[in-house]
Amino acid sequence: MLAKAHITIGMAAAFTAVMPGSVPEALPVITGASLGCLICDLDCENPKEKTDSSRWRIVMAAVALAALLEDHLLDGGMLRSVGQNGSYLWLAGIAGLVLTLTFASISRHRGFSHSFLALGLESLFLWMIFPMTVKPFAIAFISHLMLDVMNKKRVRLFYPAKKGFRLGWFYADRLANTVFGAAGTVWLVTAVFLCLRK
Repeated sequence: MLAKAHITIGMAAAFTAVMPGSVPEALPVITGASLGCLICDLDCENPKEKTDSSRWRIVMAAVALAALLEDHLLDGGMLRSVGQNGSYLWLAGIAGLVLTLTFASISRHRGFSHSFLALGLESLFLWMIFPMTVKPFAIAFISHLMLDVMNKKRVRLFYPAKKGFRLGWFYADRLANTVFGAAGTVWLVTAVFLCLRK
């Protein structure tokens, strides 16, 4: 799938799983899911997919930063949680995340960056920095993997194992992408409405 489908499905899945009951509780969900929904696609090789993914990753990084800033203005817990797992652990988290994402960006598409190994490492390093964002990050990341497994191209879920998995139901950039994007939008709007009216 392309970026919009990954964004809407990832954000909707994170809101549904976490069920925040207020705006302050929703901000870590927005931050984590914004990062998790597209981080897999740092390795895009196809020019069309690379452009689409790059553009939307910038948008989602801005959304994550805006949610982080709003959390700070509301005296939420995201920035206060930095360092709560250890005084210098957050520095190790940043270093680990930079190294992991660098390796992901130079790996083959749907290889390391689309694996459970990447999910585990990136979640661990994010927990060292912003522990409140890890659950929505992981949920959005997993939703990305699930959508991509439905496509025609193989996904190396168990990297470094060579074998990839696919269901082969859809092409990533055709009708299914539009359908999943629309369904994800409806799901996301519904999930946000139900969460914030609690």
